[in-house]
Order: sequence, then structure tokens, then C-alpha cells
Amino acid sequence: MGLEIWIPLAIWLAIGVAVAVYLYRRMDKEGKVKFGWLIVGFLLSTLGLTIYFFMLSLKEKRRDKAVDAKSYEAPSYTLKGEEGAPKKERPKEEKPLKKEVKQVEGIPRCPECGAAISSSDERCRDCGAKLK
Repeated sequence: MGLEIWIPLAIWLAIGVAVAVYLYRRMDKEGKVKFGWLIVGFLLSTLGLTIYFFMLSLKEKRRDKAVDAKSYEAPSYTLKGEEGAPKKERPKEEKPLKKEVKQVEGIPRCPECGAAISSSDERCRDCGAKLK
């Protein structure tokens, strides 16, 4: 074998080492070092790096898919000691309680919730009550 084959082979392996080091550092940042990808990156060089990024993009596309809400049931929660106890329903409030706000002279307030309003507001910014 002549020198013609050793030079490209040495360049190929040097690029492979650089790709393997890059992949190792990238996977180490994520906390998941997979030695299979390091071997693929070393042996296939830039082709291995291309395959790695292609597989990574496929994985991200699968992860980004929305979950169908009908495909699973909502979890039910019970507190300790309530396994056999009947569920108590909370009484529903008719209207939210009005906030008791200290009136400061010169600042208009909403008559429903007591939030500070502007004299030009038509609706309260907090509760949406009609002002005018």
C-alpha cells in the first residue's frame, strides 16, 4: 500500500476523533452519554454526525406531537385516611365577596371589587364590571 491510501485514511480518522469528541461533549451537557453514537461518529466521521442529527430531529418531532385528551383518564386523588369516606362537595358561592379596600381620596374605585380605576374606563380591569 502506498502513501496515497494512508493520507486520506488518517484524515478520515482525525475527523472521526473530532466528531466523537464533539458528540461526547454535547451528550455530556445533556447528561446522557451513549457510547454507541461515539463509535458511529468515530467510524463514519461526518456521515455519522449527520445521522446523529437526523435521528435527534426525528426524536424531537415525535416528542412535539400533541396528546389526545381522550386517550387517557384523568387521575383521581384521595387524601390519606379518606379511602372509604364519602366525598364532600364544596358549597358554591353565588357571587365573589367584595374586597374591602381603604378609600384613598381622589382615586376612583370599582363599586364591585374595589380596584383602582381610571375616570375614562368603561369597565373594571380586574372584575369586568360595567362602570358607566
